[in-house]
Order: sequence, then C-alpha cells, then structure tokens
Amino acid sequence: MRGMPKQPPLTDEDCESLWGEINDAFSPGAPVQEKDLFAGRIEQLMTLGDTVQQRGRHAIVFGERGVGKTSLANILALVTHAPNRRVISVKINADPHDTFTTLWKKVFKRLNYEILTEQGHVAKRTIAEDYAGEISPDDVQIELANFPATVVPLITIDEFDRITDSRVTVLMADTIKALSDYSNHATVVIVGVAADVSDLIEGHQSISRALVQVKMPRMSQDELAQIISSRYGKCGMKSDDEAIWKMTFLSRGLPFYAQLLGMHAARMAIRDKSRFVIPEHVDHALVNAVSELDQTTKETYLAATRSQRGEDTLYGPVLLACALAKCDELGAFQQAAVTEPLNRIVPGKNYKPATFAFHMNEFCEAPRKHVLQRFGEVRNYRYCFSDPLMQPFVIMKGLADGKIDDLTAEVYANRRQLQLSTAW
Repeated sequence: MRGMPKQPPLTDEDCESLWGEINDAFSPGAPVQEKDLFAGRIEQLMTLGDTVQQRGRHAIVFGERGVGKTSLANILALVTHAPNRRVISVKINADPHDTFTTLWKKVFKRLNYEILTEQGHVAKRTIAEDYAGEISPDDVQIELANFPATVVPLITIDEFDRITDSRVTVLMADTIKALSDYSNHATVVIVGVAADVSDLIEGHQSISRALVQVKMPRMSQDELAQIISSRYGKCGMKSDDEAIWKMTFLSRGLPFYAQLLGMHAARMAIRDKSRFVIPEHVDHALVNAVSELDQTTKETYLAATRSQRGEDTLYGPVLLACALAKCDELGAFQQAAVTEPLNRIVPGKNYKPATFAFHMNEFCEAPRKHVLQRFGEVRNYRYCFSDPLMQPFVIMKGLADGKIDDLTAEVYANRRQLQLSTAW
C-alpha cells in the first residue's frame, strides 16, 4: 500500500497482542485517566495548577460538550502540586436532581478524619456522617477551613450544568464568596457545558475576582495529533503524516473523534499485519467508526435528514454542507458559509442561500430534532450544531456512504505541516 515502509509482517501472535494494546490505549467513550496519555491543553492545565496554589482562588472550566473538560479535571488531580503542602483531591459528578446539600454530601463522603473510639482504637469517620440535615455555604467553609495549613483540598464538581435547581447556583456562588473572603486553602473547580459563566456569577458579581474562568475551545489539529501519536507510540505503532492529517481534520477539534478514528485506523493496520497506519486505513476505519456511535446520534441524524417519496431531498446535502461550512472556534457559522460546500456536494445547481433557508430553519425545529441551534438577529443569524459531536459524524457518514470524497470535503485543502509530525 502507498506510503507503507518496508517491514516484516506481524505474526498472528503479534497482531493479537497489539490489538489488546490498542484497546487499552484508546478510550473514546471514557475520559482520560492516565497522565501519560493526556495531550494538549497545556495552557488550561497550567492556569488551573496556578489557581490551586493561590489562596482564595477557584475556577470554572466551561466549553462545548466533547472538548475534553472531564479529562482535564481528571489529569489536574494527578499533576497538581502545592509547595510544602499535600493536595487532597475529591472529584464528583453532579446530576439533575442534586440540591446544594446532596452535592456537598457527595464531597463530604469522600473526606474523612480520625476519631478515637470508646475502646481506645483509632477509626475513620466521614464528614458526611456529621450532617443529618441540610448543609449551608457556611458549613462548607468551616469544614474546609478545618484542614491544616499543610493540606490543600481540591474539590472538582463535574457536569455542574446538569443541575436543574437554580438555587444551587446561587448557593454555590455564596460558597465561593465565603471561601475567598476567609482566604481558605481549599480550591473548588466547577466543570460544565456552557458558552459563558454568567449564570454562576449572577449570585455574587464580586466572586469574579476569585473565580478563574478557563474556557475550553475545540482542540487544534496539533493537539489532536498528540492524542493519536502518543497512543501509537505507547503501542509501538506509527502513522504516515497524511493519515494523521486526515484523522485530525475529520475530528473537527473534538478529542472523542480523534481517539475513535485513531483506534479504528490502527485496527485496520493490524488486520494488514502492519504497525504503520496509512490514509487507506483511515478510509476503511470510517464505516466502523460511524457504526460504533451511540444510537441517539444516529436517530437524530435520520430524523433531521428524512425525506419521503416525492418530498424535498435536499435535507441531507444541506446538513452535510453545514458540517463542512467554515466556522469559528465554537463551531458557529453563517448561512452564507453553507453555499460553497453545498454546491460542491450537489454540483451544477448553483444554489443560493435563499434556496436552502427553509431547510436551515427546519433544522432548528422539533420535527428535525433541533439538530441546529440558531442565535443572533434577523439577517445576521448564526448557526451551530446542538450536539457538537454531530458535526464530525455527518462528515464521516458522508465519506463512508460515498456521498462525498476527500476532494469534496476538502480534507487536504490548505494543508500545512503539523508541528508534531516528527513524533510519528
């Protein structure tokens, strides 16, 4: 195959072993847990590390779904150090039914202290056992202040946006205000899907000075390349630069897809009894990658693009053109940006924005599962995919189904040499 260096083919035993190593290295469906497999996000990680070391400072990590916020939170606990202090890390996940009390009971269940029993034995007791009733922001401040100066509690609350009770937001703002005012050594890191943090700081505008806002944009292709190449390196595999480019391009800034494509492309190489991944392996991996995605994504796509006999059949091409439209770092694009890719997908029609305006509006309605979101003012609307993971899926499905090719998708357009190409 093109681009594959000369190498002895793998034995069946080698293939079986390497297959297992690839499955261990890639985890598309789960956040990164190992420091050695974490790639990119150096700036955000350094910002959070500095926050932990400053008394009275806390942080909120926000961004689109699927950009790696939870992985960042996991790695923070592994790499954070404070001079002459011991960091005790507690990470919990919020759920829609959480109140302020249930949220902090989750935290307190994971924090304990020693007591002396009546028999003279030393036993451990969780802080949660001390609270049979409600927990207040003042309770949280006092409990975290009880830790000695040599200990830094790092409390990470993930999926905070899932909480439906608005009172929790206000009480959390009160808590951060109290921890900051008392110059507590503890650090609270809140993680959630959001475009900004206005809802959180609404309870106390003054907490903005104590709250470091860490925005998580989509990853660059270099960062995505690190994700793939670091895992290949761990398994003794390599990739040609065009294969890396294609995988990172199709991932559209989302690490989930970089892992998914990297894993399936490696499997294709192993089936060829090779340790070297080439573009053809990526092409063949697309079908398996698309089929592995969750059913909700597939059902939303089908609802958005369905067309009955005699009905308008432009929904599929327009949605595919939306996925290929030039967008900003948050995935937002204008209707006019859909025109060029649509005319590449359906050549010879010379479509104008007014031609598919109806379809764009329909994508924002319930019958088509709100696959797009619209915001802004009339004549200056901007659109984005309601679920960021849908955008790469649409492109990958278009390629896998043969509706577009690499040239149509501009996979290699404006190509530049990735800075990390020597890594693979």
